[in-house]
Amino acid sequence: MMNKSDKPFKYVFSETSIESFKKKPEDNLTFSALVNLVQTVNYQIKYLNNESVVISKYTKDGKLIHTEKIELPVSEHTDFEALLVKFEQTKPPKPTKENEVVSEGINKKSKKDKPKFQQLSIQSVTMIGFTVLTVCVLGTGFTINHSINQANKQQTKLSQELLLSQLETSEKYDKVAQKMKEFDYPKKDIVNMYLENGQFVNALKADKKAITSVLDKIDTMNNKEQQKALNELKKANITSKKENISLDLRLALLNKDIDFLKKNIKSVDSQALSDRIVKLFIDEKEYASANEQLKFFANKALDKQAKQALTNRVNELKKAISDTQKQLDGKNTQLSDLHKQLDDLNKNDKSPDKGKHVDDKNKEIDNANKDKNKISDILKDQQAKEKEAQKAVDDFK
Repeated sequence: MMNKSDKPFKYVFSETSIESFKKKPEDNLTFSALVNLVQTVNYQIKYLNNESVVISKYTKDGKLIHTEKIELPVSEHTDFEALLVKFEQTKPPKPTKENEVVSEGINKKSKKDKPKFQQLSIQSVTMIGFTVLTVCVLGTGFTINHSINQANKQQTKLSQELLLSQLETSEKYDKVAQKMKEFDYPKKDIVNMYLENGQFVNALKADKKAITSVLDKIDTMNNKEQQKALNELKKANITSKKENISLDLRLALLNKDIDFLKKNIKSVDSQALSDRIVKLFIDEKEYASANEQLKFFANKALDKQAKQALTNRVNELKKAISDTQKQLDGKNTQLSDLHKQLDDLNKNDKSPDKGKHVDDKNKEIDNANKDKNKISDILKDQQAKEKEAQKAVDDFK
C-alpha cells in the first residue's frame, strides 16, 4: 500500500516505441505508480526483444532529478529493483550558493531588528535553549524514526512485489506461492494468483475450500478451456464426492448430456450453473425439465423465456397437426377414389388383361394405405407432443 511519503513527481518517457509510454509521454506519477507501470509493460512485452524506454524524473518546478534507460523486458535475473530504486532515492538538486547568501542576509536582518526588551539573560537563554533543543531532538527523532520505518516497510514491500512479478512473468507459479507464504500473504491471495494463471489444481491444493472460486473462474472460460480444466481437476483426484458431481454437471452441460442433467437437477450448486442448464433445456425443448430446474434456482427472465418458447412450441405443433390432418384427409380421398376405380374394373373391364389391371389397382390401394398409416402415426406423435407441450404451459402457470 502506498504511504504518505510516496509523493507524485513528473516523469517523462522518451526514446521508446512502446505504446504504454507513447500514449502519455509526460505524466505525474507516484513512485509506486511508476513501478506498477513498468511491471505491467514488462509483463505485456515479455516475448518481444530490443525494447527500451528512457525515463526522466523532474521536480514540480521542472528541475531534472534523475534519468535512466530501462531495457525491457526485464529478465528474472536482472536487478529490477535497483533500476527503479534510483528514481526514489535520488533527491532534487540542492539550493545554489546565491540562494544561501540571500537566506543568510535575511537571517542577519531578522536578528538585528529584534527589540531590546526581548533580550534575556545568558542563563535563561541557555536553559530555554537546552529545553527546546531536547524537545526538538526527541520530536525530530520520533519523526525521523517513523519516516525511516515507513520507508523501510515500503521498500521491503516493493522488493517483494518486484520479486513476485518477475517469478510470475517467468511462470514459476509454485515459487511465487512459496514466496507469498514467506511474505505472509493471505491464503486467498495465493489462490487468486493460481486462478489468474489458470492453475486450478494448484489453487485447490493451496486451499481445498476454494472450490467455489475455482468453479466460478472456470465457468467464465470458453467451452474448450472449461473441458480441459474440469478434466484436469477430475484426473487430479483432489475433490470430494459432492464436488465431483459439480464437475460432472459442468461436463454434462458442455457435452449436452440431457439425461445426466435431468437425473441430477437437485445437485446443481449455483445460480449461474442452473441458468446455463435451463438455457440448454429450453434450446433442446426440454421444457418440463427447465421448469423443474427453475423451482430450485428461480430466474424470472428465464421463466418468461421458457413460457414464451413453450407457447411458440404449442402453436407450431397445432399448425403441424393441421397440415398433417390435411395430408391424411387427402390420402383418404385418394383411397376412396382408388376403391371406386377397382369396383369399376371388376364390373366393366371385359379385356383379356382385366386380371392385371385389377392387381395393379390393388397395389396402388396397398401403397396408399401404407402412406395413410405413416401419416396417421405422424399425426398421433404430433398430437401427443402438443398435449405434452400444453401441459408444460399449464404447469408454468
